[in-house]
Amino acid sequence: MGRAFVFVLTALALAGSSPLAAAPAASPAPLAQADQAAINLALAAAPARGLPAIAVNANGAADPWRAAAVGYAQAERGRIADPQALDANFALKSAADLGAEFDAARAAGQVQAWLAAQTHDDPDLQALVQARAAYAAVVSAGGWPLVGAGKPPKRGAADARLPALRQRLALEGYAAAPSGPPDRFDSALEAQLAAFQSRHGLASDGVLNAATLEALNTPADERLSEIDANIERARWLPARLPPMRIEVDTGDPQATLYQNGQAVLTMRAIVGKPSTRTPTFASNVVAVKFNPPWIVPAGIAAREILPKERRHPGYLARNDFYVAHGQVIQRPGPKAALGYIKFEIPDSFDVYLHDTPARTLFAKPVRWLSHGCMRIEKPRELAAALLAPQGWNPGAVDAAIAKGSTQSVPLKVQPPVFVVYRTVVPTPDGPLLFRKDVYGWDAKIAAALASRP
Repeated sequence: MGRAFVFVLTALALAGSSPLAAAPAASPAPLAQADQAAINLALAAAPARGLPAIAVNANGAADPWRAAAVGYAQAERGRIADPQALDANFALKSAADLGAEFDAARAAGQVQAWLAAQTHDDPDLQALVQARAAYAAVVSAGGWPLVGAGKPPKRGAADARLPALRQRLALEGYAAAPSGPPDRFDSALEAQLAAFQSRHGLASDGVLNAATLEALNTPADERLSEIDANIERARWLPARLPPMRIEVDTGDPQATLYQNGQAVLTMRAIVGKPSTRTPTFASNVVAVKFNPPWIVPAGIAAREILPKERRHPGYLARNDFYVAHGQVIQRPGPKAALGYIKFEIPDSFDVYLHDTPARTLFAKPVRWLSHGCMRIEKPRELAAALLAPQGWNPGAVDAAIAKGSTQSVPLKVQPPVFVVYRTVVPTPDGPLLFRKDVYGWDAKIAAALASRP
């Protein structure tokens, strides 16, 4: 009764209709010593987790323990409070009233559990935080040396630039002890240069060419900003990632199904062009639709489909399009843009996850090609995996497609989908992997972070 009564009074006070609205709120009960100890422990570990130092009563708050705990939770969720205010495509971070959550946990005697639930357990995030410390040390020391331009050296040849190249590579973890004079291009240096290239989106041929020099001479503080942007985006994900989930990474277009926390199915993807970026967001797969028709978005119909019909009469009919109630629709079939399978993921962007008849595009290294939707390489395998709890197998998936009719199968288990954008990725066996920032989002986030304390 007491808890319900307080809730009613609070709601009335917020609405401005309670005659007791001016009455002072009851002070919360003092935190148990164990809860205070848990908060202190979380705050002490914050710097090692890449979070700002937070002190109890740092700002003279009326309830310093609450302020410190909520501040810790806010930091774990990222420094940008509302990413969508920065860019509408940054929709991955869920809304939360952390103060209300803490108050509820306090009332239920669950402060320690609540604190633990705020702490990210993603090992890749922590690896980025640890790597960041190393890059920050390089920046503080003045950065790394520039490697001058020149003709690529052959193995065994002398080149005055090579001592600087050795030092530069070593600062990112590519140490190459010389087998002779340090200005000789020996096999160890060639191998480490190739390893550097493989982690910077370059052909790993060990040749000191112009593209490799550009990557080597990217300033250390710029790399640090890229790491910071990726740490920030990682904090927009849930602190505890669901053991069963689908991740679509638009930074290196691919999709991965996780079961029991392990990647069990990975495939290439095709995602939005730089001019029609695929947003980052979270949803769930609620159904698998076989032989889906494509209701063409009005903008695509006006810009692309209908002009083709005007230039080449009969284009619509030849490609299984028709017009009904003012909409352009493509019938299911081998020409259908959605392929044979669509995975229903409700989202405010009207972005689809689906098959495609253009299978050859998956062999391309550059796969930022769509209007924003996500095409995947192995839709039948993914459908079979998602429908397996309902007794489906690959043969059943093939049979549903072979029928030719549109069929939507609701999922009893609806796994979360996280559409992410990663341009800096930890590797299990060495230095970080840096990808090209195709969407230009790293610079935008880095600028926003630089304007915050």
